[in-house]
Amino acid sequence: VNPDPPNVHVGGIISLPRRPKGGSFAAKTDEDIQRFKEQFKTLADLYTGNSQEQQGAILIDAHLAASAVGATCTARPEDTEIGLDGSLLIAFTSGSAKAETESPNLEIFQAPSEKKPYEYGWVMRLVEEGNVPQAMTFEWQMVVTGGELAQGGLGFSNPDNLAVDGAGNVWIVTDISTNKHNKSIPFNRVDDQNQPLEGDDLLGVYGNNSVWFLPTSGNIGGQAFLFATGPMECEMSGPFFTPDQKTLFIAVQHPGEYHGTRQEMETQTRKFALQTSEGELFMQTRQVPVGSNWPSQQPNEPPKPSVVAIRRINSQPIVEKQNLV
Repeated sequence: VNPDPPNVHVGGIISLPRRPKGGSFAAKTDEDIQRFKEQFKTLADLYTGNSQEQQGAILIDAHLAASAVGATCTARPEDTEIGLDGSLLIAFTSGSAKAETESPNLEIFQAPSEKKPYEYGWVMRLVEEGNVPQAMTFEWQMVVTGGELAQGGLGFSNPDNLAVDGAGNVWIVTDISTNKHNKSIPFNRVDDQNQPLEGDDLLGVYGNNSVWFLPTSGNIGGQAFLFATGPMECEMSGPFFTPDQKTLFIAVQHPGEYHGTRQEMETQTRKFALQTSEGELFMQTRQVPVGSNWPSQQPNEPPKPSVVAIRRINSQPIVEKQNLV
């Protein structure tokens, strides 16, 4: 038992198992950690019973048990995929702490340019020593960072599900909270008290949830390209390529989640303080539909979750290696 100190985490806390009462508690000081370590030396002190019962309890309590032994507290993981090279890709949707049980390690999960919580997410690559599953050590690298270009991001926010195509490129769908979609961003990006907006107060910049293509080779490797924009108030989910690489399936979850059915083609005019890639502010005006009629797109028709199949007109693979130049 050797938890990380609270001060390296977002919010200055770390959640640990509470025994014998059960549940968890938020350790907020070094003294809390020291008392915990003095009371419990190993996981066997925390989890009682015979060896099978202890193992079962640790697996059920995996999040808290891992924190107790000093595992890295991460941001919010949403999906994993194995790359063609055998490395493990992990999408971390958000580095903000929404509750005491969410306290990512701020030494790792931080904004690109400064040590502070970061809402917009990342994709991390883990490579095990020798690239074998039984390895006991690994190296990691943040290979994709969400957020605006001027802040060190790639132009999208809150990566959720991942897919790897036959050429090894990464595809990302986003999951921005529906109540933040197309939320106006006032001039100069300050609130009513003239305080700078940051974090999820700026999510309106990104509009709807979307699908992104990230090539991993060629002259455009490491960049991000918008492939598709989702319907109003939906989450894009579950990208999947058929084995022949000719069809990409994407799920459209809960369109119209916030406002329901779009009535009489209602639209609102909203303004957004956006940044150029150099960080200069400018105002954009959008005509934003209120609610959704997806997929029929007929006036006053209720929205329905859907699965979309995307193919090239010429029936060739969606991505061809020779085109990535």
